[in-house]
Parts: sequence; C-alpha cells; structure tokens
Amino acid sequence: MSWFIAAFAIASIVFIITPEKVTNQADSQASTVDKLGKHSLVILPVIVLSWVVIAIASAPVTHFAGTAIGFILTSCAIALPNTHKYIALLATLTFASLLIELALYL
Repeated sequence: MSWFIAAFAIASIVFIITPEKVTNQADSQASTVDKLGKHSLVILPVIVLSWVVIAIASAPVTHFAGTAIGFILTSCAIALPNTHKYIALLATLTFASLLIELALYL
C-alpha cells in the first residue's frame, strides 16, 4: 500500500510543478539555470529510483521490485519530453507486472 501512496505523492508533485504551456524553442544562449530547469522535473524520480535500487540490492528481491521500478521509469519518461515515445511501453510493462503480482497473491 505504501508504494501506491508514494506513487500518488510523486504524481501529485509532478502535476503541481509542471508548467501549463511547454514550448520546444531552443535558445542558443541558454543559461545554466535554464538548462537545469529543463531537467528539474526528473530529479525527484531519479532520486527515488536510486533509493529503490539500493533497497532492492540490500534486501531479497520481491515481486514488487519490478512494479516499483516500472512506476518510477514511467514518471521519468513523463518528466522528459524526449522520452514521451516510451510512456506507453513503460506503462504497459508496469501494468503487466501488476497483473503478475495480482495473479501470485490471489
């Protein structure tokens, strides 16, 4: 249950800080603040992904590990505009791992 609460909290934070209108105009003299601003939405999912990978490496692997990584990678794909083409694939893999977990626990 805590995975779903964490996923909801991360999705809420990403929804709140996502700008309403995103443009793809490249500025030739972009400052470092602008460059970091483009990738600021992916910082939280990458931090959570590293935490989950460390937790998986230090404990026995469970069936929830694949689902957790799938949720996090889907949020990373949403945060970066260049990876939007992988959203459907990652969401499908996450859904498949959820179905496998459901089948194992029923």
